[in-house]
Amino acid sequence: MKKLTEMDETLKDMVLAMKKEIEELKGELTIYKAALSNGMLSSRLKQQAMDVPKPEKFKGARSATDVDLLSTDEKRGGNAIGIQEEFQKELKK
Repeated sequence: MKKLTEMDETLKDMVLAMKKEIEELKGELTIYKAALSNGMLSSRLKQQAMDVPKPEKFKGARSATDVDLLSTDEKRGGNAIGIQEEFQKELKK
């Protein structure tokens, strides 16, 4: 009987400790909800301008050998399509 009484007291103490912790967590949750509704946590970062170097203009002429090095798609003006297809194939791999 004594052991049961001790176990009962221990359980009561544990339940009280858990109730206290639950109350603390509820208080924190209320604070977080208020912060979210005020937009404090959902504010977006401002976009920053990026300094991207511009390529220099081509100062020369293309030769016939340069054209021979181009792929069939590039000769037809479809290089973007060819690159996109290659990208999709690599992505699937």
